Amino acid sequence: MEFLKKIFNDELNLDGVVSIIGSDFERHSILQKMEEETYNLAFQDWKILRKQQMLDKADELLSKYNNNARFLTLKNIYKQGNVIPFIGAGMSILSGYSGWTSFLYKLREETYISEDELNALISNGEYEEAAQKLFDNMPQNAFNEEIENEYANCKDIFGCVQYLPHIFKEKVITTNFDCVLERCYENADKAFKKVMIGKDTEDIAKIMTVQNSLLVKLHGEADSATKRVLTKNEYNNFYTASNTLKLCIETITYNSLLFLGCSLSTDRTIKTMIEIADNKGHNNIPRHYVFLALNSEDDRVARKNELAKANIFPIWYDANEDHDECIEALLIKLAD
Repeated sequence: MEFLKKIFNDELNLDGVVSIIGSDFERHSILQKMEEETYNLAFQDWKILRKQQMLDKADELLSKYNNNARFLTLKNIYKQGNVIPFIGAGMSILSGYSGWTSFLYKLREETYISEDELNALISNGEYEEAAQKLFDNMPQNAFNEEIENEYANCKDIFGCVQYLPHIFKEKVITTNFDCVLERCYENADKAFKKVMIGKDTEDIAKIMTVQNSLLVKLHGEADSATKRVLTKNEYNNFYTASNTLKLCIETITYNSLLFLGCSLSTDRTIKTMIEIADNKGHNNIPRHYVFLALNSEDDRVARKNELAKANIFPIWYDANEDHDECIEALLIKLAD
């Protein structure tokens, strides 16, 4: 996992650069060039120490909220190869991409919609309606350009999303518009053999069976407005009128999903999963899991019960902790 070298180097450089006759040199580069064997041995020792620190962190997290028993169940399903990660916007934020809420507020600055109007929609969980209102208040090409500027550009990748190619080597689902997952898997020499857009998933059941290296971008990509799902009209088109995405979600939920970087508010994906669970019966479909931040003001039991309607069960961590570190620790524990 070469991406860990950057973290290791950053730690070596914490004491600042070394100045020699007016020139500055990074500490890791001096060690690596002058004593490569020492550098490599130090890196190996550091990886062992870091892994143990992450495992200890995971044990701390799992000791709370009855997490441990649920995690052991998830780990057994993972060992059987029956877990597919479902990646949300939270996994791309460290790489410089906006989460959906912050992006909607950015868009508002390019419209005549008041902050109070947008606040009212967001506070009611009406994200589709908020996106539609913004869309309707801008020229369509200007709206599309803002999305492309925000999500279509490739940026340096940071954070625990880089573990995914080493833990989930076959299928991945995302609602993100960006290219973080494609680049993560390419950087790890595990590039996806097939990338599908949600709108084009009529044959998803067959492809899921025969394709072992697959990325499904459920809501499309930033640079394709005709295949994108963001506004209320777009959701209605692909989830209700054509039923395409509902059928796609039904297919991917034949396996257990692990939601990462997802807030799991009452969005259309979750509502669809609730419908599927109601129609098929909760005991007749796999259970799904989420690593989820718990805010101090949350009613944990009510939140858990709401997620259970979609057959999703949370493994909690406190929201005041480092989100990326918590997810990293739990992922390492899952694969250990």
